[in-house]
Amino acid sequence: MVLAVRLRYVEEKSVSTVLLVVSLVTAVAGFLPPRPAAPKELEAVAQELAADVRREWGAEAARNVVASSVLPVAWRSADPELVEGWEEVVGAARGLPEGPPGEADTWPTDATGLAGTYTEIGEIFTRRVPTRRLVVLGGPGSGKTALLVRLLQELGRPPAGGPVPVLLSLASWDPRAPGGLRAWLAEQLRRHNNVDLRHPAGAEARTPDRAQALVDRGLVLPLLDGFDEIPPALQALALHEINSAWRTRPLVLTSRTDAYRAALGGPEARLLDGATGIQLIPLTAGPAASYLRQGLPPARAARWDAVVARLGSQTPVGQVLATPLGLYLARTVYVRPPGTRETGPVPHPDDLCDTTALPTQEELERHLFRHFLTAVYDETAPHTGPHRWSAEQARRTCTALARHLETHHGGSPDLAWWELGPMVPAERRENVAALLTGLPSGALVGLVVTLGLGWGWGLVGLLAAFLTSGIASATVRPGAAAVAYPSTRFRSTLYFGLLLALLATLVVNEIAEGWVVQYGSLLAAAVLWSRLNGSLTLERADPSTAVGPRKLLVQDRRIFLQIVLLYAMAFGAWGVFVCGLKGLFWGIPPFGIAGGLAVGLTAGLARGLTLGLRDTSWAQFAVTTVCLAVRRQAPWSLMAFLRDAHARGVLRQVGTVYQFRHIGLQRHLAGQVPRGGA
Repeated sequence: MVLAVRLRYVEEKSVSTVLLVVSLVTAVAGFLPPRPAAPKELEAVAQELAADVRREWGAEAARNVVASSVLPVAWRSADPELVEGWEEVVGAARGLPEGPPGEADTWPTDATGLAGTYTEIGEIFTRRVPTRRLVVLGGPGSGKTALLVRLLQELGRPPAGGPVPVLLSLASWDPRAPGGLRAWLAEQLRRHNNVDLRHPAGAEARTPDRAQALVDRGLVLPLLDGFDEIPPALQALALHEINSAWRTRPLVLTSRTDAYRAALGGPEARLLDGATGIQLIPLTAGPAASYLRQGLPPARAARWDAVVARLGSQTPVGQVLATPLGLYLARTVYVRPPGTRETGPVPHPDDLCDTTALPTQEELERHLFRHFLTAVYDETAPHTGPHRWSAEQARRTCTALARHLETHHGGSPDLAWWELGPMVPAERRENVAALLTGLPSGALVGLVVTLGLGWGWGLVGLLAAFLTSGIASATVRPGAAAVAYPSTRFRSTLYFGLLLALLATLVVNEIAEGWVVQYGSLLAAAVLWSRLNGSLTLERADPSTAVGPRKLLVQDRRIFLQIVLLYAMAFGAWGVFVCGLKGLFWGIPPFGIAGGLAVGLTAGLARGLTLGLRDTSWAQFAVTTVCLAVRRQAPWSLMAFLRDAHARGVLRQVGTVYQFRHIGLQRHLAGQVPRGGA
């Protein structure tokens, strides 16, 4: 009998020892770097990027909301003093180390051969521009951005090894920033596209990631929009940096003509190396009138007679409606879509001819921007979306967002949901975070204590837990909002192992001779099992797998919930684990174990919520949304509002961020005089 007991103990101890050793090996393996994966060829990454660009901007062009896409936008060659001479451009193309990017027999004999219309931009850029370095100039709203979109579509299928066109707004570039143009281009690639451009698995962080490698290898063709959005004092420096970082490679740069001319007037300014240019010309009266009356019955088309009579003149309405943007705004404001309920007087286009109320071109532009949101959010117009917001609600929200971009991001057009925190003072966000952390913790403790000791003690427990959790979270300032942060793979594995160890402890009914080894082996086995089970492994939110802002938000929210769940499980498991051990030795009643569970869950919940609010962007976005909604600066469902604004044509989606479709609208809402918006 003694021998059988002894053999049984030795057998249990041997099994425990084996499990312990295997678990330690697998745990140590969790700290080792992953086996390097074969990196994708950079050309293959470029092709993925090209496909993503086609999908993103193809959907944008399909909306057909930019007036230039249906109007005969035309241009001539740029003024000679704004670009290099034709002979210099041809010489620069012939002097490239790899030779000219196109065939020389397609080049015109002089710069006048660059004249063309909207549908010819791809052919002109690839066949008539010797260096494929082009400056596009024009007035505010003349169609520069729409022309870039068209060019991007025509260049969207580059040959293997060819550069991928990417359309980027220069409003977010500070030419003084470290790394210069190339670093900024790489950052814009990471931000605006849904392709994995990080380091390959196992690659050294010191080496350039895929985004930087694409830039350094010249596998991107920058379509740089809005040179005039760079502060005037930095424009000469910006041109110098473009010349230094991208001297011989293809690119397109757009700017308002007067701003570009002023930038070249300084003592330190120089022309864009090897670049020729085109100048967009105002629309003529005929095409503009056809656009305004397009699709309208005779009675409604006649409402535009007074406006049409002034097209092509030097009056404010004649100047504003000589641009695609002005025409688009005017038609949006004064032409109601089919199916609109007639509930009152319809705004009349004759308002645009009132030089008493609108004496200047600037006043007329502000008038159109002011009434644009009213027309887009007209409650009498048909709308198929699930949400409806009044024009006043939309105006408040769009104004708050525009001011946020101007105040906290230097006028950048990129509206990223994870960067909206500064819209609310940090102290207010901390108070709301404390409230949201303390409420669930207090409710849990109050419920458990009430069941065991009555509602009086339950109220005391609720207040104590609420204050403790709230104060703990209030001391944690939100970190810098970012959707990427280190994985917690091993930590989550350890916590899940503690939970399984707890379950193993509760089923033990006797104390074996080797109880330390037995409990150690149970814990080690739990860690081993959880290492093999990857269901609770936390990963970082990855823009490359989340197409669009909403899917990226869902990823980050899932990480927040995992953090809260794992901390609650771990601390709850520890509380019952301790009470379970004491119950085996000293016979603690079941309520004691329940109390340990309540205390552990509360501590874990408070800790998880605190870290989640600090470390995940979704939690900070949720707190910001609550604060804005309480102050009526934004709706409770802010992300739904952004998606709806995108559907209505107020915003556009570029990768994981939104942008105001017209930079002039952003400037107007932010309280500035519109500086353009092609």
